[in-house]
Amino acid sequence: MSETGRILIEKLDIYAYHGFFSEEERLGQRFVLDLVLDADLRAAAASDRLADTVDYGRAVAIVAEVFTASRYHLLEGAARAVALALFDAFPPLTSVEVTLRKPAPPIPATLGSVGIQLRFQREG
Repeated sequence: MSETGRILIEKLDIYAYHGFFSEEERLGQRFVLDLVLDADLRAAAASDRLADTVDYGRAVAIVAEVFTASRYHLLEGAARAVALALFDAFPPLTSVEVTLRKPAPPIPATLGSVGIQLRFQREG
């Protein structure tokens, strides 16, 4: 029996200073992240122990810290930093999907948000 699965973290709202334009660096803005963490969950399913899975509370703290620690011009760079930090922290992860949105981008248009979705696979 296989217990691989996904851990979902949805609509994580973080204020940061990413973006290409100087006003984004100066004023900052809200970003919304959705994360899909693929992991081998067999040990956690058998043991029912938090130590055997991906602690999503810790994952949220790591994402928030990494996302705000540096400034990125592009959403792609910020998403990559998030994925790498999660792989470092949680060996059971096999892939990380990051959906990253700007709800109020500096674009002269009426829209819900702009964003990216990237999927990262663990190497080796």
